[in-house]
Amino acid sequence: MKRIATNRGSALLLSLFLMGMLTLVAIMSINTSNTDMELSFNNENSGKAFYIAEAGAKRGLAEMNNNPGWTAGYVDISFGGGAYSVTVTDSSITPALFDTIVLTSTGQTHVARSAVEFTTAPEEISPFRYAMFGKDSVDLRNSLSTDSYNSDSGSYWSTRLDTDGDAGSNGDIIIYNGATVGGDVITSVDTGLYIDPGATITGDTISDAPPQEVPDIPQSEFDAAALYNANDTGIAGDYTYNSTTYAFTASKAVELTGGVYYFSSFILKNSASLTIAPGASVTIYVTGDVEIKNSGDINPGGDPGDLIFYTQGDLVLKNSSDLYGSFYSPNGIADLRNSGDIYGSIVARKIIGHNSAGFHYDRSLGDIVKKNDQYYVVVAWRELY
Repeated sequence: MKRIATNRGSALLLSLFLMGMLTLVAIMSINTSNTDMELSFNNENSGKAFYIAEAGAKRGLAEMNNNPGWTAGYVDISFGGGAYSVTVTDSSITPALFDTIVLTSTGQTHVARSAVEFTTAPEEISPFRYAMFGKDSVDLRNSLSTDSYNSDSGSYWSTRLDTDGDAGSNGDIIIYNGATVGGDVITSVDTGLYIDPGATITGDTISDAPPQEVPDIPQSEFDAAALYNANDTGIAGDYTYNSTTYAFTASKAVELTGGVYYFSSFILKNSASLTIAPGASVTIYVTGDVEIKNSGDINPGGDPGDLIFYTQGDLVLKNSSDLYGSFYSPNGIADLRNSGDIYGSIVARKIIGHNSAGFHYDRSLGDIVKKNDQYYVVVAWRELY
């Protein structure tokens, strides 16, 4: 019997094998496509949940700065197709935080969740960046002059420059009648500069600077100074002090040891002087005015950084009176007249400098940093999940 040779069986097996392979590839492709779609969907929703959580934390930060003391947080606030919840943790909950506040925000969509944590702290400002800064206005006339020196590097005369004695304001600056500014004149108002041809400006005149923040002194600082101060133990000399009203008046020579002091008013009578103990630093909180009468001296020859006034009132510096120190009163008036000299820096709502007064900015004061408890900034953040 004769056997007939043929390849049709082999071809059929090969065809079936190839069809199986193509079917397997198709199934694998479909599975991969489904997996990619699921991953893309999950990534999209995870990212969406993250941004919702971030939006909640940013809103919480804005609320803190608009309403100091806010700790209520938020619960299930609808946003962007999802919702966020925010919790606030401060030192009342975790004492070790001190002035740090932690915002934890959870964002969610219907299939994803994410959480972020903002660690915030009070903004740090340099209050004494200028020789003088008047929040609303600066008015300099009649031969008043400014310059600068550096008490960290030497004496006034050995470090004196006709630069850096800057005058700044968020409002008007008026310079008339032979006044000299040994530095820049800077305002945030396009039409805010009024400079007489007889005035001298050694630096630049700028009328489009960004407004400078001049935060109020928190009441909590005054309250703390009222409770913890050196009024009863740190003052020596010829003075009167009322422990009930906190009114202080110096008649002749008075010396302060280091520490914090708290007064409702501060008056230095004619020819009286206030000195700081050697090596000491003094901070004085005054709820009313500071008045230095004729020929009165404060911290004569001392470093301006060793004496800082934070006040809610005005500063009045009269005939031939000298002040070596710094004065910060964002709602007060600084009235500097008649040959008085200031070595240091002044920040006030309004500054008036007339009649040959001399203003000598201590450049080392630019290194002083103060926390602004009314405004918090993010110092660290992390994604929790």
